[in-house]
Amino acid sequence: MKKYLLIGIIMILAISSYGSAVSTTIEKEPAITPQTSELTHTVFAEECTATWCPNCPFAAEALYSIYESGDYPFYYVALVHDMNPLAVDRLEDYVLNIFKGFAFPMVYFDGGDINMVGRGSTVEETETMYREIIEEVGARAVKQPLTLDSTVTWDGNAQITVTVDITNDGNFFYLGRIRSYITEIESRWINNDGNPYHFGFLDFAINKPILLLPGQEKTFTATWDGTQTHGNQTFGDITEDNIMVISTISHWIPHYRIGYESEGFTQHYLARYVDQATSAIPS
Repeated sequence: MKKYLLIGIIMILAISSYGSAVSTTIEKEPAITPQTSELTHTVFAEECTATWCPNCPFAAEALYSIYESGDYPFYYVALVHDMNPLAVDRLEDYVLNIFKGFAFPMVYFDGGDINMVGRGSTVEETETMYREIIEEVGARAVKQPLTLDSTVTWDGNAQITVTVDITNDGNFFYLGRIRSYITEIESRWINNDGNPYHFGFLDFAINKPILLLPGQEKTFTATWDGTQTHGNQTFGDITEDNIMVISTISHWIPHYRIGYESEGFTQHYLARYVDQATSAIPS
């Protein structure tokens, strides 16, 4: 009973109607300055994957190709489910431990505005599908226009300091969450084709709620130490030239979504739209 009551509350809170997500049948610098586009914000994607997954390399290659092209303001992270329990925790944020939500490859675009499970018949076809989604979610009107800037300082001995500046450029308050994903540009984890992932998620440097009044600017700073325990492992071997921190800000309102559907299974999850993203490498 409690479960259904919670679902009802969530659906009432979601001010936009839900729809089905896209599904199918199953060098180390920030992206080139994007070409002029109609996108309202920088798009962000979370690649949900596993090293044993035979279909996942297509997704990894397609996402990296889009990033490298510089055709869009776009960043993504690889959440490697079987290698990092903190990646599992992030995936469970979408389903609140109520719904089933794991299938690979699965990519949440802009905090789940659209979700794509599976891949195309080729890497090129998969990339085309992703590009169409990026253009669709990138045209979404954000809750408030936001300026997001970040810097990363290499402190030595696998320790970094992350600073994020956020400005609400709109005329209404903004309530949401800031997340700064620490990633390895070339990941320590290898996909099913024997190639390293890119932007493999290690941990959050910053992960907290935020309230911004109209015109207000806030600065967040955190020091992250790779030699400490993160989940069940340490990352004392990270190197300065292989780290990128990708920061996002998402609005608090949950939007109920139905993702992948098959006989006997329907994926339910909650989307909280990402309204801006940026990245920084250590200096």
